[in-house]
Amino acid sequence: MDICVAFIFGVWLLISIIWQFQFKSLTTIKEFDFIGIFPNWTFFAPNPGTSDYHIVYRLAQNDTVITEWTEIPLISYRTYSNSVWNPEKRKVKLLIDCINALIKTVQKCRKENMSDLYMTQNLCTSVPYLLILNAVTKFHQNNTDKNATHLQFTLVESFGIGSTEAAKPIISSPFHRVR
Repeated sequence: MDICVAFIFGVWLLISIIWQFQFKSLTTIKEFDFIGIFPNWTFFAPNPGTSDYHIVYRLAQNDTVITEWTEIPLISYRTYSNSVWNPEKRKVKLLIDCINALIKTVQKCRKENMSDLYMTQNLCTSVPYLLILNAVTKFHQNNTDKNATHLQFTLVESFGIGSTEAAKPIISSPFHRVR
């Protein structure tokens, strides 16, 4: 009995290792994997992250006073209890997914040579854009100057501590009325 169990786990381990390489011949096995018994860990591959994204915003009062850029922290200090209960991670995951969706859309628009005005008008009505705008607005309402009438956010890409390449803006929103 022990040999049978060891054999089953050994075969499972072997298939799980082979599964990581995404061979086309494994597609028939994938059809029978209803419960996801073969894991796929692609954290470092095939396309590892090479940059970090940041959300920064600034405020205006009646279109005259513009504040310095403020970054919205996506990563916060974690406690041991966060390994069991961490509802904030879903909000962060949503923002990261929205950032990635906007970046893909911007890249597609630039590849198709759309004008910046046309691209901004289309992005402003997209769900990822509106969710990021909502997050920035809520962060502003909870943490900063209540006298501001407008806000603007920018998605910024940075390339790590050791990089000589400067951070660059991906997309900047127009000013949005906050009250």
